[in-house]
Amino acid sequence: MDENELKHQKNIFQDCNINFLIGSGLSTPFFGTLGNIETWLEGLEELKSSRSMPDNNYLLVKSTLYKAYFEIAMKDNINIQKAEINTDEYEADEITPEQKLNNTYKAYKDFFKTLNHILYERRSNTINKQINLFTTNIDIFIEKLLEDLDLQFNDGFNGVFNKKFSLSNFKKSFYQKSLHYDNISEIPVFNLLKIHGSVTWEMNNGNINFSNLSILKEVSDEISKISLLDIKTLNDAKRTTDNRNLTIDEIVSEVTKITPIPIVTDFIKSYEKLQIVNPTKDKFKDTTFNKNYYELLRLYANELEKENSALFVMGFSMADEHIREITIRAIKSNPTLKIFIVSYTESAIDIINNFKSDKIDINSFPNVEFINPEDGFNLRKFNEYLLSPLLDNIILN
Repeated sequence: MDENELKHQKNIFQDCNINFLIGSGLSTPFFGTLGNIETWLEGLEELKSSRSMPDNNYLLVKSTLYKAYFEIAMKDNINIQKAEINTDEYEADEITPEQKLNNTYKAYKDFFKTLNHILYERRSNTINKQINLFTTNIDIFIEKLLEDLDLQFNDGFNGVFNKKFSLSNFKKSFYQKSLHYDNISEIPVFNLLKIHGSVTWEMNNGNINFSNLSILKEVSDEISKISLLDIKTLNDAKRTTDNRNLTIDEIVSEVTKITPIPIVTDFIKSYEKLQIVNPTKDKFKDTTFNKNYYELLRLYANELEKENSALFVMGFSMADEHIREITIRAIKSNPTLKIFIVSYTESAIDIINNFKSDKIDINSFPNVEFINPEDGFNLRKFNEYLLSPLLDNIILN
């Protein structure tokens, strides 16, 4: 990063309301991306509505796709929860699950430690020492790291034995008073807003409660009782031979060859207890969760409308139409908003094309900048490229 860009970023972090929009790309390499699962699930619903499909075949295909999504994006949260990672070094290789977990954990650790220090060094008392973390991720990496680092954060829950979720629990400030002289100073706080829900959420009498990972473990137990096709392996083989993904018709054909047909109702029942946004257009089965989803989106919109706000988009391709629409509206309406899109690839072609689907040329807006100096620009490289030099500069001056 050159000197002018460093000075620019220093002013942003010192004087603006800071927001992050975090997607699944930030939890790689430990978690994989969803690939074609959303397209398959939507295709299955279209098949169900457009032609006669026996219920047992429909449920079997649906459970097969649920299993693939669960194993890619959810199952390994159990390993995150119990992990005790004390290393301060990155693994040279990213082959084994342990190596991938170590490197993902270390990148998140450096990210939050540095951000917390930057907040401590804020030069203005008129701007609070808070950062909003809006994320579509349903994994527990962020909570795990913030807790392991003993940092203050609001995740929407309040209580001890019966932790309940409420939007009123966000935006709380924390202050530390010295023991002898009653001096008061504000403590940095991270507001964690999980727009797509979380594997730690459960519905109980109309309230979202904290379940730890009890439902996740229940789903994992149900999967172990039935034999379902491994769609990911089948799709990888198709990409190797034909350089394309399986179609939903091909998946239905393969899945319905299974004999005897496994009973999947218990698995689906357990899976649908998870309070998450499934990757389909029919995302909601519960009105309470639906309400919270749109309220979290409203909070996202409100933060982008504030004067002198900055948004860093990381690990997120802008494929979600609701979030993309809100972001576009804020870019157009708030001239004091600054958006930095951190892209894994230098071309950022996936992000650019997702905006083009709304007939938006994102490169034409002066308040939008890309941070994508090279291919493979992951969280670790973002820390090294921007956050660490920024903190050093702030402390030096």
